[in-house]
Amino acid sequence: MSALAVLDCTLADSNDRESWLALHGAGKVIGSSTAGKFAKPGSVETYVRQILEPRTFSGNASTESGNRWEPMLLAWAGAEPNSLFVHHPENRRHAATVDGTKRVGDELVIVETKAKHLKVITYPTPYEIRQLAWQLHCIPEAEHAEWVWGELVRDPNTGEWVLRRDPQTLVFLRHDPRIVDATQLIVPIADAVLAALDAAPVLEGAPF
Repeated sequence: MSALAVLDCTLADSNDRESWLALHGAGKVIGSSTAGKFAKPGSVETYVRQILEPRTFSGNASTESGNRWEPMLLAWAGAEPNSLFVHHPENRRHAATVDGTKRVGDELVIVETKAKHLKVITYPTPYEIRQLAWQLHCIPEAEHAEWVWGELVRDPNTGEWVLRRDPQTLVFLRHDPRIVDATQLIVPIADAVLAALDAAPVLEGAPF
């Protein structure tokens, strides 16, 4: 059972794909993948349009590789996988599905993993910082977030993806100025987007 289950804030379980997709209908909730895109307060109309328009991207080889490596990166970080889509305790429309959780002493920690293909990484992208900020916002019980990544290269003999070096970890405390700034940016945008979606015609079956 995910450590997040005890928070009593579960909206859906991604293992139950049908119920999870139902909650991701247009205008129902803002998840971390969507919140990560909120970079400009003046672009609310654009974000609403992106939510309402059908999305056609269903993944690629890098996406599939990342999904395969996620359990290993979580295990390396000492974290348990999470499949629960949980909401902020005071706002059911602000929600997130974090990759994993763990306990550090008595503290709850959320873990986000990334598989980076043919890249040397030192820091998350602005989009990934906004994702982390949103996850910490949605789960105020979490003490901090760990961003864990693996740099993948092709094995010259087998052609398989292998780690260039051991997985790496960065810790983001809740009061980190970068997290604070990102939170102050994206939360008002999310509320404005939700208000605009409530006022707009809802497209039946439109994905979120």
